[in-house]
Amino acid sequence: MAARGTARGNNKQKDFAGEIGISRNFASLNRLILRDLNNYTNAPTFTLFTKDDIAKYLTNPYRYEKQLRMAVKYIYNASSHFRRLIQYFVGLTLWAYVVEPYRIDPSKANVRITNNNYRRVLNLLSTMNIDSQFADVLTVCLREDVYYGTFWVTGDDITLQRLPSDYCRIATIEGAVANVCFDFSYFDSHLALLDNYPPEFRLKYNQYKNNRRLRWIDLDSPNSFAVKCNRDILEYAIPPFAGILRWLYDLEDYETLKLTKTALENYAMIAMKIPLNDDGSWGIDLDKAKEFWRNLDGVLPEEIGSVLTPMDLTKISFEKSNAGDTNNIADAHQNIFTAAGVSSLLFNNEKASANALLLSIKADQEITYGIVKSIRDVINRFIQAQSYGKNFRVNILNVSVYNQKEVGDAYLKSATYGLPTVCAYAATYGIGQAELDSMSFLETKVLNLQEIFKPIVSSTQMSNSTTNLESEAATDEGGAPTKGVGEISESGEQNQEDA
Repeated sequence: MAARGTARGNNKQKDFAGEIGISRNFASLNRLILRDLNNYTNAPTFTLFTKDDIAKYLTNPYRYEKQLRMAVKYIYNASSHFRRLIQYFVGLTLWAYVVEPYRIDPSKANVRITNNNYRRVLNLLSTMNIDSQFADVLTVCLREDVYYGTFWVTGDDITLQRLPSDYCRIATIEGAVANVCFDFSYFDSHLALLDNYPPEFRLKYNQYKNNRRLRWIDLDSPNSFAVKCNRDILEYAIPPFAGILRWLYDLEDYETLKLTKTALENYAMIAMKIPLNDDGSWGIDLDKAKEFWRNLDGVLPEEIGSVLTPMDLTKISFEKSNAGDTNNIADAHQNIFTAAGVSSLLFNNEKASANALLLSIKADQEITYGIVKSIRDVINRFIQAQSYGKNFRVNILNVSVYNQKEVGDAYLKSATYGLPTVCAYAATYGIGQAELDSMSFLETKVLNLQEIFKPIVSSTQMSNSTTNLESEAATDEGGAPTKGVGEISESGEQNQEDA
């Protein structure tokens, strides 16, 4: 009994690392080693893909999955248009989240235990750094379709490590989250990197060495996971914006043609014509004409050529007007975003009204939020795998910089009617639940800011007599407050611009 009691006491003394499934031997690890630069020999390689290559890969995305992934990574680095498109979608979420009770009966729940478990969940989420780490997950999903990752869990930190996509597949789904099936033959050629992965990888690599036919082995959940943009196609990865790659090449072709045309237009030629007599003889001595031509040619700049000819020269041109050339490139720019399903006016707003643009952004935000919900499921599966997190879950709000005021006002209005939306309202403006009550404690109890900063007195807080005395100082400015974007019609918007 004494031994059992001692073991039970030791379990109570487990630190944060022990609570989430890692031994004390790894609790001292507080950094993620990506590569040893002194012994790093796996330099990245880049391939210049042609438009024909892209067309070939899109005919069979299952067979050319790796090539498509390499192509979008290359173009992401080479094309500012493609990079800006991906970053636009990534920026459509502020990663505002709230922790909600899950399967709790308020009439039976213990307040003290619920509060303790709630605090531990908040501490866990704070160590995850959701807004920074999972923004990278969203970027990869929008660029390459699928992100394969695993958690490095230590005593005071949870670091997200990305797995090599070429050696990962999706074979099972658990708790609405895709699991990772890893090809352990990867370490046959990258054995030096094995220590840079969690201990699970070494154990399963040894299993693979004992039986080489077991190349593909499922990684343990909930630490390892996969997030896929196109969840309806799990057999292979296809980049969401692979269809616009050919349009990017068209844009490059148009700009190259314009550059060539501009360079040709900077050149000129001077023709020196030898006069002829009526009988067809030279009107000037040919040797003297050549001497004059050489004198002229010697003083002309490099951009201007010269020719000596007895015949008339006629210019033949295939060029269009400058406006036509400009339209070709402008159309190519627009075709890129049109093929992506995004309004080109988001990046070059010349015609659309603010209201039409706002509606377009809302439609794009729903695409991003679909991936964010998959990330939310990953976090919830990890939380609920912990003993203290079974009755809590995270809800990532559908909030971006474009609808922050709208969503915040909706939560605030709901709170005035008694609905429990105070935490959601605070999260909308960047104040998480972990900081909400602690900041209130700091400002009211520690700093006593409410006593230091007195609110400004307005007319609604004053008596009628005081209001009448100050009404004499009123100005002639009046009318309804100016409405913002999304609150005014297009005609009203035009009237504001004309005013």
